[in-house]
Amino acid sequence: MGITWLASFPKSGNTWVRFLLYNYLFGSIKTSGDINRRIPAIHRESRINTDGQQTVFVKTHFVLTDRHPLLDKTDRAIYIKRHPKDILLSGLNYHRMTGAFPEKATDQQYAQMFISRGADPIWIQQGFGTWDEHLTSWTQTDRFPVHITTYERLKHDTAAELEAMLRFSGFDPDPERVAQAVKASEFDQLRALEVREKASGKKDMIFLGQIKASRTPRFFMNQGKTGQSLAKIGPQFDAMFDQAFADAMRRHGYA
Repeated sequence: MGITWLASFPKSGNTWVRFLLYNYLFGSIKTSGDINRRIPAIHRESRINTDGQQTVFVKTHFVLTDRHPLLDKTDRAIYIKRHPKDILLSGLNYHRMTGAFPEKATDQQYAQMFISRGADPIWIQQGFGTWDEHLTSWTQTDRFPVHITTYERLKHDTAAELEAMLRFSGFDPDPERVAQAVKASEFDQLRALEVREKASGKKDMIFLGQIKASRTPRFFMNQGKTGQSLAKIGPQFDAMFDQAFADAMRRHGYA
C-alpha cells in the first residue's frame, strides 16, 4: 500500500487528526516532533518513504491537481473540512502568532482580503487554492478513494470519527485504544504540550510560532471553536462573508 493523504485546507483540524492517529497507532508522544517523523507533512518533507510499510499517512494542504507531489504513490485520502468562518478566525490568529501578517495591518483588512479572494491570499500563493477550489478538488476526485470527515463531527464524536478513519485506512479499530487516543489528544493536552515545548525553546516541534507575551497570548492550538461569528472583527463582516461564500458553502454542506 502507498500514501494515505490527510488532506485539508489550512486551519481545519489536520494537526489534531495527526495526533489522534499517532496516539492510536504508535502510542504516547514524547515530543511533538514525533508526529513529523511518523506522519510527515509534504510541505516540510519531500522524501517520503513508502517502502515496506502498510500505510503511510502524510499531511497535505495543497489543492489536488496533476502537480500534487507523489500522486503515483497515492492509495487513498482522508479529507477534513471545516466551516470557512472558523478558518478565517483561526488563520488570523495563526498569522498574528507567526508574524506573517503585518502588525500594522488590521483584523478588518485581513477579513476583507479573505472574503474578497475566497481564502487567505498567503495560502493561495502557497498553492492551497481558495476554500472552494480546495474542497472541490479533493472531495469530487475520482483519482482514488476519499473519506470525508468534518471538524464539526470530530468535535461532536471524536471516537466515532477516528474509528471511521481507521477502518477506511484498513485497520480494525480497538475501542479501548481509540478511547485512549482520544483522551491523549484532547485540546487541553495538546495546548499544554505546546506551552511546555515553546517554553523550553525546543526546535523540533510541530507547533509553529512563538507565544507572545501579552494579556492575550496566541497559540498554535488556539481555541478549537465552531460556529463562530465575525462580529468581533466588525458588525458588517458576517453579512459580507455569507454573501460571498453562499454558493460554495451550500455546495459543501454548510448552508
